[in-house]
Amino acid sequence: MERRETRGRRSIDFGVRGLKSNPYSTLPATRNFTASIPDHHCRSPGNLWPLDAQGQPDRCHRFRGNATNETETCVEGWVYNLTTIQSTIVTEWDLVCSLKSLQGVAQSIYMAGVFLGAIVFGGLADRLGRRTIFLWCLFQTASLNTGAALAPSFSIYCICRCLTGSGMSGLVLNGMGLVLEWTTPSHRAMVSGFLSFVLSLGQLNLVILAFGLRHWRHLQLAAGAPYALCFLCSWWLPESVRWLMVRKRFSGALRSLKLVSWINGVPAARVQLSLEMLEADYSEEEVGGTPGSSVLDLFRSREMLAILACTMGIWFSVASAFYSLALDLQRFPGEDPYLVQIVLGSIDLPFRLMVPKLANCLGRKLTLSSCMMLGTGLFLGAIPVPHELGRLRMGLCVLSKGFMSASLSCNILVATEVFPTSLRMTGMGVSNMVGYLGGMVAPLVLLAGPMLPLLPPMLFGTTVLAAGILVVFLPETRGLPLPDTLEQAQSQVRRCWSRLLRKPWQGTLPLQTKL
Repeated sequence: MERRETRGRRSIDFGVRGLKSNPYSTLPATRNFTASIPDHHCRSPGNLWPLDAQGQPDRCHRFRGNATNETETCVEGWVYNLTTIQSTIVTEWDLVCSLKSLQGVAQSIYMAGVFLGAIVFGGLADRLGRRTIFLWCLFQTASLNTGAALAPSFSIYCICRCLTGSGMSGLVLNGMGLVLEWTTPSHRAMVSGFLSFVLSLGQLNLVILAFGLRHWRHLQLAAGAPYALCFLCSWWLPESVRWLMVRKRFSGALRSLKLVSWINGVPAARVQLSLEMLEADYSEEEVGGTPGSSVLDLFRSREMLAILACTMGIWFSVASAFYSLALDLQRFPGEDPYLVQIVLGSIDLPFRLMVPKLANCLGRKLTLSSCMMLGTGLFLGAIPVPHELGRLRMGLCVLSKGFMSASLSCNILVATEVFPTSLRMTGMGVSNMVGYLGGMVAPLVLLAGPMLPLLPPMLFGTTVLAAGILVVFLPETRGLPLPDTLEQAQSQVRRCWSRLLRKPWQGTLPLQTKL
């Protein structure tokens, strides 16, 4: 690239060769590959541009005419540096200069869809069934993701992305709930850990896809294609028997059990199963009154309200710290963003695989609190490390992100086990919605980093430490069956609180003791 003075004006000559070697080019932002902003400048017939205060070509102005120092806006569009990418929504619809805020609007609209889907599809799953909502979310995500990839305008793209986000939120929640409600207590932690592991593996795969597919439409299609395939292959999934029994749909529960016995190769069980046996096992005393449960029941009961407040507080604090570590790649200057994202994504895998073993050995509460405390200690421990030791700071932050990822995985397991079947997806949806709110707050707090460098880590660290106290009020659910009714869930909470309030000299209280 050659700098030169022309007729008293500072300018930079960008020929084809100069553009390819432009040192100001930037790699796509790993947190949003389809909306990354490449280096750009005004389209100008004379290949001459004014320079900004940093000595770079002004991105939003060009010289007016050939014999004056006056500048004007980019009336003929922009030229983008496509060395590392082929196309993004920014280059597609010129979302720069006066329209640069629309790039953030697209991301905010997607997060709004995720935020809305957590509560909407959670409540619908408790009323219509896990399988029904899971299949619908698969269809919605597959179709709207394809619509976003083929969108002819930015407004249509935003609508498709919003609906895609809501479908994704409902898909993760109901898929995990459906699987865990079919899992025995001894294997529940292992299955939950494996599902969390697969989620992290999918995020890591996105980085690999983005590295190979540099056109945003191709990347959008490739990322959404598996949902269409899963939709076609998921019709054999049985509905949750727990939900069917709580809703007193015994015939549907019988069909699901017979389907599972056929899949597992146990033909004798199909013969033994009958409606009379199911009705006897789930008598009126056990499930009476639960079909009418609504989201208000989470707030009418002090036990459920306390559980909801604890899970929301933990999810919010851990998610905000997790996303702050994942998004703040500027703390590692000079590192390849693709490489950093791969490292940050890979560190989640062993930590999420570690959760099931610890949760079965130490219990859910001790595992959750330990991961939160260790992650916070590493997070705060990176603050005094000087910038000259950038690799050490990066290592501490990566390990902290791993423990935060393990905390999220364990919290999902706990939330699944403390809410009753009649309100499980609603409770998880509300808690998850607050967790996504923490993810939305994280980048806003990071904006204060340049002016107040200690504010983000201190705020996130102290928030997680405070939320760690809430773990004490959660019941220990290791080895226990999932509560089906509101009364069963309340009984678990009362037993936990009774142990907390028990004095050492009072001995052992009966399990039926209530506050």
